[in-house]
Amino acid sequence: MEDGKVILKKIIIKEDEKPENVIKESSPQPQIPEDVNMLVTGMLHKGEKSFVRVSFLRGKAWAEGIVPDAKIEKSQGFTEEEVARLEAYLLEQKSMIMEQAKGVNPLRKMFDM
Repeated sequence: MEDGKVILKKIIIKEDEKPENVIKESSPQPQIPEDVNMLVTGMLHKGEKSFVRVSFLRGKAWAEGIVPDAKIEKSQGFTEEEVARLEAYLLEQKSMIMEQAKGVNPLRKMFDM
């Protein structure tokens, strides 16, 4: 991937040939920029559904999303492209975010325990 462009290479392989020069390019995992902070709530429950709220902050810009749906519900100050990247990050990292949320204890934080 160069400058946001995906480079694809098409190779035709006959059934009796072994692919010798096939290059597998793994897509890089989406990452949030260093100047963006991410906040994660503990596990929340509504009916039978468990979810986590995730906030992204950069100066006065903010975005609020939900996992495991990997959707940004509200944002201000982020471009549409940045919001799409944040959603891609939520999708790729949802299991890590859910695990991180399981370790959040709001009472412990409130009483500095």
